Amino acid sequence: MGEGTEDPAGKGDSVINDPLLTTPLARMMALAMGTDVRVFEVPVAQSAGLAGLVGVGTSENGEPQCKIGLTDDLDDGLRADVLAFGLAVLVGTPEILDESPDGVLGISRERLPQAGNGPGNLAWHMLETCGRESPSATFRLMIIQPDE
Repeated sequence: MGEGTEDPAGKGDSVINDPLLTTPLARMMALAMGTDVRVFEVPVAQSAGLAGLVGVGTSENGEPQCKIGLTDDLDDGLRADVLAFGLAVLVGTPEILDESPDGVLGISRERLPQAGNGPGNLAWHMLETCGRESPSATFRLMIIQPDE
């Protein structure tokens, strides 16, 4: 094969190809860190039945920062899928966050059928690149109702 044909994903020096990152979840976490997306855990007791959150918040120095919260009871496969979906929302359709009054949307626990386009499709391709064969990386986004 010619140069570059054996490496269709452009593996080179990419963080997702670091040999120390042995799982798709570790690769997705490294991708998030490398793009300055803060990933944090959400206690299941406070998750309102969600798998995660995606939005824009404020960093410690007051600057806007993309954030993804993952419910702490998810297994590694679902955690990787939800993280990929959150990243895909942030990079592929950030305008969707405008639908929420506070710029944060919930990510449902229920997988939807794999999307042929949009953030679910982008997430699925990111997971494939990271070595995960996911049945679907498409989830419903939901506006979180404030407690009254």
